Amino acid sequence: MTTPRSEAAKKAWRTRNKPSYKASQQEKASKKALVKWCEEHNWKVLFFEGPTGAPRTGIVDAVMIKINSRDADALEIRLVQLKSGSSGLSGDETKRMKLAKEKVIIELSAALLDDEKKLHFVPIGQ
Repeated sequence: MTTPRSEAAKKAWRTRNKPSYKASQQEKASKKALVKWCEEHNWKVLFFEGPTGAPRTGIVDAVMIKINSRDADALEIRLVQLKSGSSGLSGDETKRMKLAKEKVIIELSAALLDDEKKLHFVPIGQ
């Protein structure tokens, strides 16, 4: 006769050995490592994920940004695809990343807070 605890342990073991579970654990580890690296090197990082924390579709998983150390008016931006484990960057993924760079849209605006504490975005002409 098996106890409820041993059934739960068996279920946990089966879950941990599923490829989807392993992939999600590697993704979490990759994000954690990237956040740590960014903190140590003065970068800010933004991950593209849905409400549940699952990654969004698309080639870019994260954006890293910092102010250039030599010019306070210049920004350095990196588009990042997270990889972990034995997965490598394929030729197709490299092409998609280069295309993503070309598709970046930059708009200038000022964010103004009025007396009623309402935020307004004012476009700045190019």
